[in-house]
Amino acid sequence: MVKILGAVMTGFACGYLGFKISFAMKIRAESLNNIITSLEMLESEINFSMNKLKQAFMRVDKCGLFKFAAENMDEKGVKTAWTNAVNECSTKLSLKDADKDILMTLGKNIGRTDTDDQIKNIKYIKSMIAEQEKQAQSEYRRFGKMYRNGGVLVGLLIVIMLI
Repeated sequence: MVKILGAVMTGFACGYLGFKISFAMKIRAESLNNIITSLEMLESEINFSMNKLKQAFMRVDKCGLFKFAAENMDEKGVKTAWTNAVNECSTKLSLKDADKDILMTLGKNIGRTDTDDQIKNIKYIKSMIAEQEKQAQSEYRRFGKMYRNGGVLVGLLIVIMLI
């Protein structure tokens, strides 16, 4: 009885792991898409509204990243607040190291230069994130189903071997 219970639990764990990996891939693609949308809105905020950076970050937030940075901007400064926000939100947003590196580049330049240079920097970062988003969508389409089904099948294989 214990052997069967252990086999069933192992099977469920493998299936769960496959679904969790697939879900993380989906979340990454959606998060990158939301970041692109936020960057487009930030570009407009800087270009037309002339709001302070903290207010602009609060208004454009779609995924929690910009809001987290804005909340810490007064006490830590723009660069440190942005770095902390990227590091804190990367797990929730399922970001890879390459995504984080691109986003860190934004923090180095935002708020330090004139409006035109900030717009250019945002456009550059937006294009880099768009490439990452295309890659994430492609990976999810190619491997998402494989991870879900593979996890279940490996779980079934282990169950069969244990029983």
